[in-house]
Amino acid sequence: MTPTGKSSSHAIPQRADMEEKYTWNLGELYPSDADWEKDFQAAEALIGRAAEFSGRLGDSPEILFDCLETRIRLGVTLANLYQYAKLNQDLDSRVSKYQELSNRAAMLASRGAAAYSFVEPELLAISDDRLLDLSRRFPRIDLYDFYIRDLIRSRTHIRSAEVEELLAQSAMMAQGPDTIFSLLDDADLKYPVITDERGAEVRLTKERYAKFMESSDRGVRRSANDAFMSVYKDHINTLGAALAATINKDVFYARARRYGSCLEAALDGGNIPVSVYHSLLDATEAGLTKLHEAMALRRKILKLDDLYPYDVFCPLFPDQDYQVPYEQAVETVLAAVAPLGDTYVKVMRDGFRNRWVDVFETEGKAGGAYNWRTYTTHPFVLMNYNDTIDNMFTLAHEMGHALHSSLTNAAQPFSKADYSIFVAEVASTLNEGLLVHHLLQKATDPKQKLFLLDRQIDGAFRTFFHQVMYARFELVAHELVEKGEALSPDRLNGLWADLLRQYYGPAVTVDEYGPYRWSRIPHFYMNFYVYQYATSYAASQAILSKFLAGERGIVDRYLALLSAGGSDYPIELLKRCGVDMASSEPVKATLDLFGRWVDEVNKLTA
Repeated sequence: MTPTGKSSSHAIPQRADMEEKYTWNLGELYPSDADWEKDFQAAEALIGRAAEFSGRLGDSPEILFDCLETRIRLGVTLANLYQYAKLNQDLDSRVSKYQELSNRAAMLASRGAAAYSFVEPELLAISDDRLLDLSRRFPRIDLYDFYIRDLIRSRTHIRSAEVEELLAQSAMMAQGPDTIFSLLDDADLKYPVITDERGAEVRLTKERYAKFMESSDRGVRRSANDAFMSVYKDHINTLGAALAATINKDVFYARARRYGSCLEAALDGGNIPVSVYHSLLDATEAGLTKLHEAMALRRKILKLDDLYPYDVFCPLFPDQDYQVPYEQAVETVLAAVAPLGDTYVKVMRDGFRNRWVDVFETEGKAGGAYNWRTYTTHPFVLMNYNDTIDNMFTLAHEMGHALHSSLTNAAQPFSKADYSIFVAEVASTLNEGLLVHHLLQKATDPKQKLFLLDRQIDGAFRTFFHQVMYARFELVAHELVEKGEALSPDRLNGLWADLLRQYYGPAVTVDEYGPYRWSRIPHFYMNFYVYQYATSYAASQAILSKFLAGERGIVDRYLALLSAGGSDYPIELLKRCGVDMASSEPVKATLDLFGRWVDEVNKLTA
């Protein structure tokens, strides 16, 4: 075995062959499975206490505070139980014991949620004045102040007990469209066989399709695209009915809770003004010129007469890819984030040293990469590092999440530690931005610069522009239904084709299958979810611009954002960092950075 634990052969390394420093120490969660069992019993006892509080929350501040604290302790314990089991399961899926522990933890969490489900309805039956009076007399008033304030804010859309019961009973029925789509998309659809770059016959899967879209062989891209999308075209009536059903569901719930629109209902949970959504879309669509230039530049570099949607994801300079050993990647990422200050760098370096990252692929280990935060210990980052530059960027991305979690946990109580998805991707994408800036500054070979710039342009295209386009599609589709109009497959196809032409620009020709691409996107069953990828990205690029401009105090404000967790609404937290998502400025900063990358590629390829 090599020092990294990677085999010199094609065999997948075994867990036992890994050096300890490249692996998690899950004993920090529980020293043994026996300790896990003890905490499982403790959680059952906390669930049993729920009956002590039911019907008594308005009696005294002591009873209410004790209930909230007990539920918090239960939440922490349940999180640890599930995390320990699932992380062990992800390290080796062949070990059935941890599959069983994961299931037990999940079922216990369901029991806990049911046992304490009376809390919010009971509190909402208490008047605002009484609720505020109770909370002001808590032993600690800084733990649940935001929770109480947000609960009171939500009261407007809480209906009578009878209506709430009916809405709760409809939940299983409401899952129907998503369930139908998922079963069709994941189980029933069968994809054709195509011929790959080596002339071998390969049956398409979603993962292989994504890989073929990045192939340098245009014939393979076209073949994969046509074969893959033909399956969705063949089922377009079912897929159209499923999407129409999920949008009708959104309309029903928005009206049942007396919201002005589906968009307002979807954004209310995070207290996000609808103006933020509209500003994101309008400002982006007003500044698509550089994206159109990027597509025209892509057509020129690829030497194509016609550029089709299946040509927009392949790397322009694949021959410039290079390997980055893990230790080198660690030092490069640390150097890249140095502008964030000594505190940030120290926490990250300590994370690398103290086994936050399970680094390499081993047999049975879960694929991909993620950061899993826990409140009582450090975050755990899963990687399957394989010495590529993409892996280095993934490492920077996941460590951004880990630093966000670590700084939040250090500064906030558990009741305020859960930050919103609206800001969840800020730290990760900012780390990536700092990394590419660092690499571009060090690169002396123009071809290497082109490779890095193309990678950054592609990232913005996928993470920002595409998500905004998806968000516009969602908005228009919902508005049509809200006006009483029907969503036929033909209408959805036409809407998607129009958006492709608007966003991609005149350099791209919409092919036969382009209009059908909406039909395979699962996020459209998540009720205005995808826009948050774009807002996080825009916020991070706005902050990155401030760093690059040397704005005074930006490091302190940024670290304060990462330490704030869920102590306030995400819009307010970003404002304290100098980013107003209700304005067009973050989008303009994003477009400006994107434009600079496109201009640089233009200059280097002239």
